[in-house]
Amino acid sequence: MTGVREPKDEEELAKARMAILHGKGQTVEQVISNIIQDKPSKELVEAVTSRIAFAKESEEVLNLEELIQSIISMQTKWA
Repeated sequence: MTGVREPKDEEELAKARMAILHGKGQTVEQVISNIIQDKPSKELVEAVTSRIAFAKESEEVLNLEELIQSIISMQTKWA
C-alpha cells in the first residue's frame, strides 16, 4: 500500500524533512506518474492533491494507489 499520513511524532517528522533535504522528496505529480506509469493530467493531480489535504485535515490514512485508481475510473466514466 502506498499510504499518506501525518508523521507520528517529532522524530519521524525530522526524518522526513532530512529525506526531502537530501533530494528524496517527490511531487504529487511524480508519485502519481510512478503509480500509473504515465504522465498524469492536471485534473488528476489537482483531485489527488485536494483529497490528500482533506485526509490530512481529518487525520485519515489514505491509500494513494486506491485513490488514484478510483479517480481515474470516475474520469473515464464521465468522459
